Amino acid sequence: MKINTLKLIIQKEVRFIIMAENEEAESKPELKEEEKEKQNEKEELKTKFSFKCTRDDKCCLARGPIPITFWDLELWAKNGVIANFMPYLDIYNKPDGGVDLILKPLPPPPKEGEEEKKKGPFGQVPIEDLLEVKCPLYNKDDKKCLVYDNRPLSCRTYPLEFDGKNFTVVDVECPGIGEEGMSKEELKEMRDTAKTMFYELTRMRIALPVLSQIISQKVMMDLMRQNIEAMSKMSEEDRAKLDEIFKKSSSEETE
Repeated sequence: MKINTLKLIIQKEVRFIIMAENEEAESKPELKEEEKEKQNEKEELKTKFSFKCTRDDKCCLARGPIPITFWDLELWAKNGVIANFMPYLDIYNKPDGGVDLILKPLPPPPKEGEEEKKKGPFGQVPIEDLLEVKCPLYNKDDKKCLVYDNRPLSCRTYPLEFDGKNFTVVDVECPGIGEEGMSKEELKEMRDTAKTMFYELTRMRIALPVLSQIISQKVMMDLMRQNIEAMSKMSEEDRAKLDEIFKKSSSEETE
């Protein structure tokens, strides 16, 4: 009797364990479903940022300097169009101490009754006066980008930017923001482009000051060597005249 009773107890315990395991197994899919719903909610929140370029000229008419990256230079070299961009490339020493390679806007003609912008010693308009001027490669009359297939990364990701941690909208007044029809695939592509822009711009900002310093030193050394060679070829009479000019200019400065 005792043995039979013990068997019954064991059987009941085994049944209880099996039932508990079955209940746990049944509850797991429900948890998974809840997790899926939460994930879907997160995705929906992410896709609340919607953008479609309306080809409105507001952005391109006030872009100011456009930062250029190695990615852009490599694309232009590959497509054989880099010479088309050369007249517009410039170095921008930013107020925060950083250095950017940029597409520099062309100074607009002065409006009627407006004074012409002050120019530097070489006839150039300071970049600080061109921060809200149109892109030099945008045709205002046709409302058309002249280099759309070769446009820089900065234009491809505008107005979305990535700072290494978060995505930000740099132009909340861009007409394309809030436009419907952006798919998840398009959003992902735009985010990936913004990340690439951040990575490539970081590379350029690390390399450019180093390259700029090396090139500047090379140019100065070349100029000094050319001056020394020119001096060595001068006659005694020409040297005397040059010394006289230097003496005259130094005396005028002291007066």
